[in-house]
Amino acid sequence: MKLDLYGPTKKVYETSPVVFFIHGGAWIGGTKAALNFNRINGAVNTLRENGYTIISPDYSLAAKGKNVFPDCILDVYDAIEWTKRNASLYELDTTNFGFVGESAGAHIAMMIAFSDTTLHPEKYIKTKFSYVVDLYGPNDLADIYHGQTVNWLNSSVGRITKVFGTDFNWKEHAFGFDPSKDSIRANEMLYNFSPINILRDNEFPVLILHGKNDRIVPVEQSIRLKLELDSLGVGNEMHLMSGVDHNLINANREQKDSIQIWISDFVIRCYKK
Repeated sequence: MKLDLYGPTKKVYETSPVVFFIHGGAWIGGTKAALNFNRINGAVNTLRENGYTIISPDYSLAAKGKNVFPDCILDVYDAIEWTKRNASLYELDTTNFGFVGESAGAHIAMMIAFSDTTLHPEKYIKTKFSYVVDLYGPNDLADIYHGQTVNWLNSSVGRITKVFGTDFNWKEHAFGFDPSKDSIRANEMLYNFSPINILRDNEFPVLILHGKNDRIVPVEQSIRLKLELDSLGVGNEMHLMSGVDHNLINANREQKDSIQIWISDFVIRCYKK
């Protein structure tokens, strides 16, 4: 897999703190290039002006007959390890790593940041993160699987793109097999790859942004995540936006402007000297 590196537009630090941007796309689509036309460009530009480097990696996508988990997660692990190995070359600060993920990308970011060593193969060394920014990310896959999300994805994706064909079925693509024919295996996957189930007493804070009218990832998932973080004493901040759907659809100008400030200010506050 490949990644894109966007260096700081102003030299602020001797070595630049790093934000890993993980794109969304329901684990079936999306690209690292999404950062160039993303809804959080204002925050990204502000961070680069404040000396930050943004790294946007690609990761494995689901396909019929191919299980996307844990490959998509391990690909981002690889991007992190690549960054460590090349830190001197690009003047990067490996003590200041953080995540900004949207939708499926936020799920992957949380799986890595929350899991400690749960999914680490032996070649990966535990990485300390300074923060996670969770933009409407699913943290309970069982809730997604059994809710209305799957029906919406099947109808919308099949209608919008010709890539998957008329027989597109999100469940079979995401699982890599027909979950109705192997419910035990499916339930194990849903549990093991749900960030809410591996949440620990993390040393880093979490920023949660979610639209109250989200039809893909129920806003209740973020509310539950905050409650869990509170119960563990983990620092967190949550902003729920009225009238806003998934991917920040229907956000008004004031909300869009606030989103840029919430993200950039949070990341800058989390810098460790």
